[in-house]
Amino acid sequence: MVKNYLWILAEIAVIAADIPEVIGTAFGLNILFNIPVWVGVLLTGLSTLLLHGLQRYGVRKLEMLIAVLVYVMAGCFFREMSNVKPPASGVVKGMFVPKLNGQGATSDAIALLGALVMLIN
Repeated sequence: MVKNYLWILAEIAVIAADIPEVIGTAFGLNILFNIPVWVGVLLTGLSTLLLHGLQRYGVRKLEMLIAVLVYVMAGCFFREMSNVKPPASGVVKGMFVPKLNGQGATSDAIALLGALVMLIN
């Protein structure tokens, strides 16, 4: 009896940890590609299933794929920063005093929160 109760609580905890990841990713896809959030949720689920399917080829290959994806993201970020050339004082100030300005800033903050939760997990 106690075993089943603890198992149900563990499942609820896993679901509670995964919901912000899925919603944050869906908002991020909505912001980047202007796709509906529900499609972003489906794409997030499909990508998760794809990564689980890749585990059969070995953990090292899966780690290599994730490393390549991280390097692609970093390359895109630094290329974008070199194109935009933001003022250094604004970047440093934004690191220490965050501020939400403009239309859609709340959904940007939600997407960022989802990405941070996903990074921590």
